[in-house]
Amino acid sequence: MAEEQLVTSEIEEGMRLVRALDDGGFPVKAALWLYSGDAQRWRFVIATTNLPKDISARIRQAVDIAAAWRAKHPGEALLDLARVSFVGEYDKLITGLGSVLRVEGLSQIRFTNNMVNGFFVEDALIHRLAA
Repeated sequence: MAEEQLVTSEIEEGMRLVRALDDGGFPVKAALWLYSGDAQRWRFVIATTNLPKDISARIRQAVDIAAAWRAKHPGEALLDLARVSFVGEYDKLITGLGSVLRVEGLSQIRFTNNMVNGFFVEDALIHRLAA
């Protein structure tokens, strides 16, 4: 089990970020918290479709959507994009998880101590994993 706790406020902020991206038309195929025991920290991973070769264009799109959402909802915290890793929909971990799980909409599915597609997943909290 993970050493560092993932707190409720972080979970809620991550889910709000996914909702904001959905509302802004950003294609979120997968969203999950992933624990790295080596770094002893949680990282929020978003897999997106049609990842451009210039990933900075996709990240700029997410930043613009998050800024617009924050302007409309000033009292609600949104996960800082500095804690987010953006990957393509064909990332090996995402495709491996997708071969064993499917999570539509937004949910909270715990996935702990499993090997998937050659990756050891020490701990993960999956919010979305669309096929």
